[in-house]
Amino acid sequence: MNITANPEDWREIVCCGLENQQIDFKSHQNWETIGRVGRAKFARHAMALGNTQGGYVVIGVSEDENGNPTDFVGMTEEEAASFDPSTVGQTINNFADPPVSLDIVRPVVDGKRYVVMVVYPFTDLPHVCSENCERELQRGAFYVRTPDARSKVANQSSELHQLVRRALRNQRQMLGRMLRGILYEDKQQPEARELAVIPPLIDRSRQQATTRLGKKIIHSRPYFEVLCTPVALFDDLSLTDIRNTIESLERPTIDDFLYRQLTLKSERFATNDSIIGIQTKDGTPCVFWEFYRNGFFYIAAALPQTDKEKRIVQSRILRQATVLTLSLIGQCYSNLNKADKLLDIALRIPNSENAMLASYNNKINPDHVCRIMDIEVKRERTAADLEGGAAPETAARLYVELCERFNVTYDAADEKKIQNSMARII
Repeated sequence: MNITANPEDWREIVCCGLENQQIDFKSHQNWETIGRVGRAKFARHAMALGNTQGGYVVIGVSEDENGNPTDFVGMTEEEAASFDPSTVGQTINNFADPPVSLDIVRPVVDGKRYVVMVVYPFTDLPHVCSENCERELQRGAFYVRTPDARSKVANQSSELHQLVRRALRNQRQMLGRMLRGILYEDKQQPEARELAVIPPLIDRSRQQATTRLGKKIIHSRPYFEVLCTPVALFDDLSLTDIRNTIESLERPTIDDFLYRQLTLKSERFATNDSIIGIQTKDGTPCVFWEFYRNGFFYIAAALPQTDKEKRIVQSRILRQATVLTLSLIGQCYSNLNKADKLLDIALRIPNSENAMLASYNNKINPDHVCRIMDIEVKRERTAADLEGGAAPETAARLYVELCERFNVTYDAADEKKIQNSMARII
């Protein structure tokens, strides 16, 4: 989830109905009357969210009889006005070092006013608590947000390791942005031997994908294919490096691709020069990927079929696959300490001739048909560039180009909306 103070619709956040790693709910209250302990509780949540992935504290939603935040009470105008951004921010940051970056918004959903504290992930160093406050806060503690929606002290080695990794990743992104101008002046040129290495690897991975996913998918149906090639191939990666990188990915992970809303079974194993992954849905393989020691990354994913008679590509799935691809690539190569390396990224839809693109509500326009055998669009980016905020923008441009092959056109305003929707996916 991309953290923003300006989403198109606050309903998805306010009416989530369940606390998670990025959303916390509080009943309606007045900032002026909750006292120091009450404010310290907000500071604890803010530091925990900032030290994890960012997120939201929604005020104005109470728990039902089952303990779920589904009683949408809302707030009075006086209560909402008491959460003044400058006052709340200053108070919270009296407890935090460095200061937490946050916004206060007051959306109206179904005619009721709410307050949402928008907390952004830390950009340099993680937040440490600088003041004690009874049982709520402990000086010197790093608070983190857990998957079961707790804001707690990071007292396990794995939690502290995640904090260190995020801090190092932020430093890599900063360095990558500084080097970006140099990297795009064609300073990284592939050698002739490297250009000759990749085609056999593509053929090998496609053969593996055919074996794992089936000939019907790879040879007959449209499917989603990713080819990511470092412009200058790597010579210092081990299979352990690759496996550890894949296993350390934060959301979206490789297992989120392409069906992130479903629970998939995953299998991973090593070859002599790569790590292979296979994901299955209801016992049927649907995603194959292979990451080579030289940095070449291959993915093949079966696209869901809604009509056995027609060849249909769902725009919703295509949009999701495009932005998840860019986000995954950014994470993978950054975690491998290759954030500054230029990557040649190709997105393909093989077997696309006569396939139709269904709209977001699955409606089909007979004019939106592809007339070429294989669709392919390309971009060159660095991982630091993608992790530094370019993933939604790049994905939106690639998605628009994919849709153009189905004779669907978008203007600049449409592309901006697509980019905003993609930012919320990741």
